[in-house]
Amino acid sequence: MITLLYDPDAGTLSWRFVETADEDASLESECDATLLLDAQGRIIGAQLDLDESINDDDLTQALAHPQVSFNASERTLTVNLVGEEPASVQPLEEPAVLDFDADERLLGFEVLPADEFELERRLERLAPFLVERDQERQGEVEEPAIALPPATRPVVPEGPHRSGFVALVGRPNVGKSTLLNALLGQKVAIVSSKPQTTRTAIRGILNRPDAQIVFVDTPGIHEPRNRLGAYMVKQARRAIPDADVVCMVVDISRPPGSLDERIAALVRKAQARRILVLNKIDLPTRRGNEHLHAYRALAAWDMEVAVSALRGQGLDALVDEIVRLLPEGPPLYPEGQVTDQSERELAAELVREQVLRHTQQEVPHSVAVEVEEWEEKEKITYIRMTILVERESQKAILIGAGGGMLKKIGSGARLAIEDMLGRPVYLDLWVKARDHWRDDPNALRWLGYTE
Repeated sequence: MITLLYDPDAGTLSWRFVETADEDASLESECDATLLLDAQGRIIGAQLDLDESINDDDLTQALAHPQVSFNASERTLTVNLVGEEPASVQPLEEPAVLDFDADERLLGFEVLPADEFELERRLERLAPFLVERDQERQGEVEEPAIALPPATRPVVPEGPHRSGFVALVGRPNVGKSTLLNALLGQKVAIVSSKPQTTRTAIRGILNRPDAQIVFVDTPGIHEPRNRLGAYMVKQARRAIPDADVVCMVVDISRPPGSLDERIAALVRKAQARRILVLNKIDLPTRRGNEHLHAYRALAAWDMEVAVSALRGQGLDALVDEIVRLLPEGPPLYPEGQVTDQSERELAAELVREQVLRHTQQEVPHSVAVEVEEWEEKEKITYIRMTILVERESQKAILIGAGGGMLKKIGSGARLAIEDMLGRPVYLDLWVKARDHWRDDPNALRWLGYTE
């Protein structure tokens, strides 16, 4: 069944062809869109104007619904939920945001009508398809409120000290950043249910008496649709040949797709030792053994380890196997260092994490955060940051009615930054729009997304 989600705060209407669109979305794109209206001006459907890059195979999940049709000659995808001819149409000024899974199949889309359209009063005919926001969020699992202890069981060194780099690679949303934070026992990488949360290669350092492991958390490898996406994929690909051990992290509750196969091909070419990390063992699945055999077939693995990054299960076993495969050598970083990120970089990421947590598909991937000012005062740290978006409509969503959304984002981020710094923080947030910054080389360089 097609489901719809109306977000009154953002003024958006999300259309979904599968139940797990939020969790599975790995790619996004945009297209022109039109709403279909009945004689009373109520919404009964939508029409998308697709470009040539989207083929019939990409639409299989959408076309599985009888309410959806595709005109190949005109490249239009029509969703008519009530089966009657529309009395009128409403073109949208803002493009629709399309969500695709890792195999580039369309999962759903989101539209943002102008305020004057008065979206809320036009939803009566859609009632059988609408889900409540609370219902939508059932089953979402946040990170544990209490930090897990680092995966450093008491070890008595029996041989020479070992050290090296360990790349955590995989497609988006398999839990690489959650795994890194759990291994270190503290947050060094932001996490969310949105795909492509990690944008740069982040190093997290785990020390044991017998070893130092430098984990490299990489962006999820995906099909890039802009310069920022291409930068992220390049960061991930570069981490593989530079690593001593490559951990390919997979979601064992799902079978491997074509993107997993492409990532495994990169892993096979590396000279590094290879570990298959089967994450999310806490999620129920009826076909776990089938998925396991399929992942095993992707490469010749030196070892496979089953873990739940969210629940902290299997982490010590994973660390033991990594240490066994590392080369002999002295520590590469000072013993007390946990990450290569500065406090400013991590603080900016904590603000972006709150944006990801509180906004829907219209905004998250279009956001960057820059620290403009950082002043250590006697009793408080003053921080001014700018949240950058691509369109004025996204700026309005982030600010919210009466500034409510920005206050919610700022409050959550301030608490996280205070926890990191161990002192009070005054966080001053501003929002600016810069057209298509993700495809602007100068903007990417200015924001630090450079080699």
